[in-house]
Amino acid sequence: MEKLKRTIFFWTLVLMFVIIAPAIVLYAKGFRFDIARGVFVHSGTISTKTNPQDVVISLDGKINDSKSLNRVNNSYLIAGLMPKNYDLSISAAGYQTWSKNIEVHSGLASEFWNVFLARTSYAKTEYNAPSIEKFFVSPKSKYIIYTKNSQQEFSANILDLKTKETTNSFTFSDWKFISEDRKENIEWSPDEDYLSVPVEKTVAGKLQYAYFIVDPLKQTSFNLNSFLKNDIIDYVRWDPKDKNYLFYLSNNSLYRANITNPTDIVQIAQDVSSFDLSKTNVFYSVSPYELVYSKNLDGSGTPTQITSNFPEDISKNFRLIVYDNSRIAFLTQSKDLYLFNQGEFATYTRKLGYDINGIQFSDDGKKLLYWTDNTMSVYYLRNWNIAPIRSENSIEDITRYSEKIKNIQWSRDYEHIIFSVGSQMKIIELDPRDHRNCMDLTTTISKSPVAVYNQAQERLYLIDTKDDSTSLFSIIFPEPTPILGIYTPANN
Repeated sequence: MEKLKRTIFFWTLVLMFVIIAPAIVLYAKGFRFDIARGVFVHSGTISTKTNPQDVVISLDGKINDSKSLNRVNNSYLIAGLMPKNYDLSISAAGYQTWSKNIEVHSGLASEFWNVFLARTSYAKTEYNAPSIEKFFVSPKSKYIIYTKNSQQEFSANILDLKTKETTNSFTFSDWKFISEDRKENIEWSPDEDYLSVPVEKTVAGKLQYAYFIVDPLKQTSFNLNSFLKNDIIDYVRWDPKDKNYLFYLSNNSLYRANITNPTDIVQIAQDVSSFDLSKTNVFYSVSPYELVYSKNLDGSGTPTQITSNFPEDISKNFRLIVYDNSRIAFLTQSKDLYLFNQGEFATYTRKLGYDINGIQFSDDGKKLLYWTDNTMSVYYLRNWNIAPIRSENSIEDITRYSEKIKNIQWSRDYEHIIFSVGSQMKIIELDPRDHRNCMDLTTTISKSPVAVYNQAQERLYLIDTKDDSTSLFSIIFPEPTPILGIYTPANN
């Protein structure tokens, strides 16, 4: 009897080993037992990267241990999940909640690398810029020039962002800031040495246009038209490399001129309909066929032909917007948007939309954001291989409002868009899985604020009303992220 008991005990242990050992091995390799089907299935994972990083993650209402946060790549990993749908929620004290219903697949990771939580309330920094109308941040984010209009005069004022005080002002008597339909703005030279200020006035019932060149350091300004002895100057743009040179159109010819020497003028091309600049080249379209060419910034060398055809139905009055010689947009006066794209597998020109108010290329050139009064869309110029994967030559309609949307611009990660609806500043993600999370950033007193997001500073500047007058404010977002575990707080 004793021998039988030992035999039974031995074989019981053997049987348990035969059952448990493979289960342990399978578990270690990511398999889980599906009770409903009675089989082992390969589990899935969820990985997220969030801002802020100190968050609470819950799955189907169950909070996960924050110790699972992988500090090596600052991502949060939830492993060993049965393949099915889950309600994923990410929250933090003082922030709005991000959520999606997601599908976990067998043996795969469901990745969410651009999760952004907006604060429930942001502290506003105010600047000494009373009665401000428009503003433009300098390239190195040291200054802001802001405009004020009155019946008697127009002024451009320079605000030092470090001291938050106006350092000097430039007054242009009898002139007004150029009207919005000209699509021109004040432009800083690349190293913040000069400013070009477009203005207009009515003389004998006819509009006259001019450009003033401002030297903030010397606190001087002069009329460019008078300096170059040319009354017809349009669309002034600074040379991206040389602070003393700028480009402009005059009688359908494109010129490059030296603002320190009025005789140093080079004609780049004739019969030019529109032009734009990259960091290394000047691009221009030549009528009547509207083919696009590029040339060295100094005007030397033989022009390079970029496009070989032009849509027959396009209006001849258009604005050229260039990312590089393989990605060029055409926005017509009638608000039709066309795109020339030399993609990874084909070269094509296509119409993207109509009633388009504006566009922005992403810095990496893989996405094009464009919008109407009530809609925003993104066109993919290149394959996007980060989840969610998207293909070149595809379009996503991001959102639609019955009320007019304004202040539309990319955020720093180019996976979110900042915009305003009425007095509400918002941010919306591109990720279309389940739904797009859209969060409120701040509410203004003004029903139609002016706002610009400065990516270098990670700061949103906006004009709002205070004490029955306009003033300039800013908020900081997203939250500063650590480098090698050390947090670098944003400057106030």
